[in-house]
Amino acid sequence: MGNIILKITALIFGISLWFLVISQKDFQLSAEIPLNFVKLPETMAIASKPPHTLHITVEGKSWDLIRLRQLLQDSKQNAIAMVVDMQQAELGSTRIHLDGKNFVSAGFPDIRFVEPENQLLFVDLDIDTRITRNVPIKSVATFRAAQGYLIADEPKVSPEEVVVSGARNALTRIIDIPTDSSFYDTLQASQKFTVPLDFSTLPAFVKPSDSLVTIAVDIQKMGSRTYDSIPVSLIGFFDKDSFALEPKTLSVEITGGEKVLDSISQHNIELLMEFNRFAIEDADSLSPTVKLSLPAHINREMSIKAIQLKPEKVTLLKKTVKPTTADSLEEVAP
Repeated sequence: MGNIILKITALIFGISLWFLVISQKDFQLSAEIPLNFVKLPETMAIASKPPHTLHITVEGKSWDLIRLRQLLQDSKQNAIAMVVDMQQAELGSTRIHLDGKNFVSAGFPDIRFVEPENQLLFVDLDIDTRITRNVPIKSVATFRAAQGYLIADEPKVSPEEVVVSGARNALTRIIDIPTDSSFYDTLQASQKFTVPLDFSTLPAFVKPSDSLVTIAVDIQKMGSRTYDSIPVSLIGFFDKDSFALEPKTLSVEITGGEKVLDSISQHNIELLMEFNRFAIEDADSLSPTVKLSLPAHINREMSIKAIQLKPEKVTLLKKTVKPTTADSLEEVAP
């Protein structure tokens, strides 16, 4: 029994001694750490694309390196980084040498930066004048109405522009900033959607004033409405006393968004028939042209889906005058 206790005690002592030796020895660790630029004057901006991270070697005690390795698994950590002070930066291209003075390791005072052998660690930068401009927002989100509904107008983005700040050379190349490619399906009511902007194509160090926009979508239920007794006007150069159309009025059935249909009355509908079309198209009967006078805010192409005439065509008739009777009408072959 005494031998077992003695062996266990020796084992524990040996392990403790090993840990003590290990904890006093310096080890090295290769790590990918952030590269940060600080104190850049407000009138300047970085126009190039320096790396976001650097691969370096650090040295320290084993326990510190174990804790550091765990910390580096978090991509948002800034406790350890290479930091470049840009306070004295000048316009133009420059090459900055990085060494132990740029190494920051908050919470790890005993960890040191190891200079690479036989080479220098550096970063190339282009510094340009900082400007601010408004850049249009382009919606690439997709909206689809449910069956029996329609999108009555182009989705409206608010705000239409976003303020961005950055290097002059970089900002002049930006045409617009897209939203992300969100997809919204089976919509049955007008809604406003909050959609993030997509900054993946922006140059480095360009700072937008906002990352979200609102997109309003006008959804209307589809319906049909018939407007009766709409007169057909015969237009063009002809003897108005000699020609007429038959029938003189038609019914117009319009299919579209219900709210749009509510804003349409018979006074908004004109039926026009060009006199020369009968000769040009060599036809006895033709469909008149429908002219809709809609309010400026209505998008006709999107909110009106179909217009049908009843009957579909009108016929050109020539009036004949008989000596003993009233004027009569006879059909004219073109």
